[in-house]
Amino acid sequence: MNARGTPLTLLLPLLLAPVACSLLAESELTGKPLENAGGSAGTGAGGTGNDGGGGGGAPPCSGLCSASEACCDDACVDPATSVEHCGGCGQACAPGERCCGDAGCAACCETADCPADHQCIGNACVLQCGGQTEACGDVCALLDSNAQHCGACFKDCLAGHACVGGACQPGWAQMSTANAPAPRQRAAAAWAGTKLFVWGGQNAQGALGDGALYDPKTDTWTAITSTDAPEARVDAVAVWTGDRVLVWGGGPANGSTALNTGKLYDPATDTWSAVAIAPIGRRAPVAFYTGSRVLIWAGSSGGSPIAGGALYDPAMNKWSSMSTASAPNARTNTGWVWSGTEMLLFGGRPLGSGASSEGFGYDPVMNKWRGLSTQNAPNARYDAFTVWMNGTMLVYGGRDVAGAAFDDAAIYDPMSDVWSSTTSSTKRSAPMGRTGVTGYVGTRAVLAGGLDTAQKITTDGATYDVTNAQWSAIPAWPSMADHENGVAVWSGEEIILWSGLDNGTLISAGERYRP
Repeated sequence: MNARGTPLTLLLPLLLAPVACSLLAESELTGKPLENAGGSAGTGAGGTGNDGGGGGGAPPCSGLCSASEACCDDACVDPATSVEHCGGCGQACAPGERCCGDAGCAACCETADCPADHQCIGNACVLQCGGQTEACGDVCALLDSNAQHCGACFKDCLAGHACVGGACQPGWAQMSTANAPAPRQRAAAAWAGTKLFVWGGQNAQGALGDGALYDPKTDTWTAITSTDAPEARVDAVAVWTGDRVLVWGGGPANGSTALNTGKLYDPATDTWSAVAIAPIGRRAPVAFYTGSRVLIWAGSSGGSPIAGGALYDPAMNKWSSMSTASAPNARTNTGWVWSGTEMLLFGGRPLGSGASSEGFGYDPVMNKWRGLSTQNAPNARYDAFTVWMNGTMLVYGGRDVAGAAFDDAAIYDPMSDVWSSTTSSTKRSAPMGRTGVTGYVGTRAVLAGGLDTAQKITTDGATYDVTNAQWSAIPAWPSMADHENGVAVWSGEEIILWSGLDNGTLISAGERYRP
């Protein structure tokens, strides 16, 4: 009792009420739950030992977490297995990872974490292949027969070609027409690293300003954006610069005006970018990438051949002129190759007529022309097949001044400036842009199309083996269509033919040849 005789049991609630209210207000301000308002160290309600309130009450996980657990985000977690708190509170693993104790976040902790045919080795899922199969990425491949891993991992035979005995089988494969661009002729085309690039050209309605990419691995077409694309044109050139395609020159479908404009296309982003205006426009010039610049030479404008050329630097977006000292005069139907250091030219029709036996070399680094030796050089001709054969230039076929076809061949060595004759094949010629395509793989030059002795388009071809100077026939392509003025590109592995004219009618057919 107090001095007035009131029992203390009745006064205690009244005395403690202000304290409780004060604690409740503090709890609401701090956002923390109220626990054990009057607890003492180690004796808070629901908590024992180190989880005690320390005189101020127990924390949220008070007494609930085991010795191996931690209190993270008001919950008890095992930092050895929790992907949200791996090794400590807030240390989250990346999506798809596991928490593997001392190893931390990893792809797997045990084999059960991995897909079928994989084992967890060093906390990584490793493909385990049995029998004669080998691990190629995430695939167990039989290298003798897997067309995507033929003879070696990631050696792709490309769509339509089988793998037998670890070797991709040669032959023709037809191309899908699904999602392909409209049939056309006189389009700009180039091999763009892993895909065929096609843009522009014309159909019966006139010049076209669209295009597409074709992937021979999947036999599929993908449209190219028309946003900021060049104006519609024919007879333009397309050149792969290692990361972008330069589309340049050409002109309207009706007339002979030559354009000096172009654009760069980036297949990685499907975007076009501006190109500086060149000094002069050209239709269907020689065009290729030197490794740092695009070389443009010859071509026509106003219906007449043009001499000289220019170099375009895509990194600087800048044009520079080629030297004219000792350069050839304007000419058409000239055979050419790029050696890696020098553009080599042979034959052609000076000023658009006759036939020539002249040869020239141009070094873009030195900006210098030279004449090739005439000793033992082939007879004067134009529309010859020319192929760079990893050290020498093969010149085969073509026509004389009277239009008669040749069947002979010669090899030029730029290091020694020496010509030597070699074995002959069938008579045929390759008028640039109209028909005929060449390539080189392994030890063989590959040629397809061209004109026969009656100047009709041929649908077969031949290979020339530099090791034994032997020619071998290439069978006719499946469609037997002319592909006149169509796309004809060498990819480094295949000849690709698409669209063009067949007896004057545009066709959608496409085919690829693997030697």
